[in-house]
This record gives sequence, structure tokens and C-alpha cells, in this order.
Amino acid sequence: MNKIYYSLSDYLKQKYKEKVYKITVDGGFSCPNRDGTKGFGGCIYCNNEAFVNVNGDNIKEQVYKSIGRLNKKGIKKYIIYFQAYSNTYGNLEEIRRKIEASLIDENIVGLYIGTRPDVIDEEKLEYFSSLNKEYDVFLEYGLQSKHEKTLEFINRGHTLKDFENAYLLTKEMGLKVCVHVIFGLPCETKEMMLETVNYLAKLGIDAIKFHHLQIVKNTKLADIYKKKLFRLFSENDYITMIAKALSLLSPDTIISRLVGSSKNYLLIAPDWPSSTTEFLNKLKDFMINNNIYQGKFYNASLF
Repeated sequence: MNKIYYSLSDYLKQKYKEKVYKITVDGGFSCPNRDGTKGFGGCIYCNNEAFVNVNGDNIKEQVYKSIGRLNKKGIKKYIIYFQAYSNTYGNLEEIRRKIEASLIDENIVGLYIGTRPDVIDEEKLEYFSSLNKEYDVFLEYGLQSKHEKTLEFINRGHTLKDFENAYLLTKEMGLKVCVHVIFGLPCETKEMMLETVNYLAKLGIDAIKFHHLQIVKNTKLADIYKKKLFRLFSENDYITMIAKALSLLSPDTIISRLVGSSKNYLLIAPDWPSSTTEFLNKLKDFMINNNIYQGKFYNASLF
């Protein structure tokens, strides 16, 4: 294990003894916060084009093409990652058809499903539980914050209770849960952000993805940002916050992501990181120099 934090790459190397790469799949799903079921326009920061490469191919073709590219690089094991929008939004027959269209190679070892906690139910989880016998299945739930006023401000369209219900049901089915969190939302203090992490640590989540708040074009948040009503984290401030957050988590929690990413032509702000590798090196240096490591204050009083 990485003595500073337990990364997803650490987890995969321990489990499979070789490199495992994600194959990102666009399943063509929608979102109840966009089609009018819960709301329109989605979350105020959301523009899926900022991080998703939609190529228009069918699911099998997407996977075939990715495997071909990875094979040329010597990669022999893969994780299928349904990322864009809410990949459990729809009836089970549609979900099963799309999932099984992606599982086309014997070297696929994992299945990661990005979704919302309010579009999951027992029937769908039973299906994923059946797949968990052959694949390493993670359900990735977007939470972003434990604070109800934040969820309302960012137009999430679900409550903390929705998340808790989905989390508990998912764990009852023997599945792993990864939770997405955003640091730097305009209505939150640093203390509130750490309260979210402490809450998730006590809940016992399997994995977490941290994102710094990014302002991308064609979002409601971009309009708010233009009015200069809030300031974004500097890279150094964010590094300090992430280090504190990691110290609150269990040493066994998988750190799947530590910083966000977005396509340059859509990104308005901030102008960091210059690269993920450079950011991670800065974070590691900061944690080493300040004797901070994942789990240092796990189960300790927050303040």
C-alpha cells in the first residue's frame, strides 16, 4: 500500500498483480434531473461534454476499439466504466442489455457504474450482485455534499436520505460503493467540506472520488461565476484541504480520484492543475513534509 494514501492503482495492483485500465463507455443513458422527472438542466455545474468522449458508436464497438488500443500498449485486463449521466436510469431490461453488450472479452475483470442514488432499487442491485460473482462491481454514487442546503443550491434533485438508502441497500447486496465529492462549492465552508468526508468515513464507504470545483461553459454555475459572487480554491488551498480529508478516511478506503479534469476548450476556471501527475506530486510532497497520511485522524473528533 502507498504509505501516504491508498490509490485505486494500489488496489488494482494488489488484486490483479498487473496493470488494469478503465474503458469508458457511453451507454446513452439520460438523467432524471434533465428530462423533467426531477428537473431540467441538471446540476448547476454539469456539462458532461467536459469529461466524456462520446463517439457515437454502439457499445460493443466502443469496447472493441478501446481493447484494440490497449492491447497495442500491452494492457491485458480491463474495467468497463459506464460514466456519463445516470447509468441505472431506466428499466432493468434496458440496463441489462447495455451492460451485457459491454462485457465482450474474457479479460474484463471489473464493472464500474456511475449513477445517482435516487435511480437505484433492489431489482437493479440484485442484477449487479449477480454480475459481482464474476466481475469486481462498484456502484459510483454522486453525492457531492452531505449538506441539504448545498444539494438544493446545486440542484442535485435528491436528498442525503436518498443517498443513505441507496448506500445501505447496495451494501446489503454485497456490492462496493464509490462516492463522488466536490470541494469548493460556493455555498460551503471548509468545515462543511470536511464534515462530508467525516460522515462518509463513519459510513464506511469503499472508495471516494474528489473533484475540485471547475467552471465549464454552458452551465448555470458559469453564469453565477461571471457575477464574481464566490472565489475558487487556489491549487495550494485545495492541496491542503485534500490532505486534511485523506487524514479523516480509513486507511482501507480506495482513493479513486483526487482532482478533477475537464476539456480545455470548455474550461473557464481555474487554470490548474497543469497536469494530474504534477498535482499528485505536489500533494505527496505536502503530505510528507507535514507528516500527513491517509487515516491519521480516522475515527478522531473532527475539530
